[in-house]
Amino acid sequence: MEVILREDFLSLGYIGDTVRVKRGFARNFLIPRGIAVEASTSNDRVLKHKLSAIVAKRIKKKAEAEQFGKIIEQVIVEFTLKVGAKGKSFGSVTSKDIEGALKNLGYSVDRRQIRLLDAIRGAGIHKVEVKLHSEVVVPLQVKVIAAQPVAAVSADDADAAKGKKKSRSKKAAAEDSQDGSSASEGEAGADATAESDAEASE
Repeated sequence: MEVILREDFLSLGYIGDTVRVKRGFARNFLIPRGIAVEASTSNDRVLKHKLSAIVAKRIKKKAEAEQFGKIIEQVIVEFTLKVGAKGKSFGSVTSKDIEGALKNLGYSVDRRQIRLLDAIRGAGIHKVEVKLHSEVVVPLQVKVIAAQPVAAVSADDADAAKGKKKSRSKKAAAEDSQDGSSASEGEAGADATAESDAEASE
């Protein structure tokens, strides 16, 4: 069945929009909660009265959306993505990310209002659309900065590093061994000299 929205309901539309929904959803949820009215009714006078109130509210909401849109057009939200040597980015920027960035700046925008066909993966300035009203769509600038990641150590480099470490260890051990041998030889020479001096004195 067709209903006319009395309030913004982002999964369906904005105030004043005529949308088609399941009868049960309209009867059990939308109409009882005052979110929508049935588009066709036997009482035309009642419907016209409700529509006049909806139209007045729609005009007011449009004016508010246009005012807010002027602010959003001046906003730049920034993100940093790691980019590899070949230009491949690690991660992406989604409508949820943009929603969070706007919230941090003090602007309340639902991610369903952000028109982003695909996640942003490249560096640079990107323009996305923000639908604030059924008749108000404004551009938003998204700036993505490329951050060079720390170069990962390859398996070959790791093996080479290990090889150098082992080689250094062997060299150090050999030097220690030579130092030990020299010390022993020195001690033996000293003992022999001491014996010769003793014999001479006798």
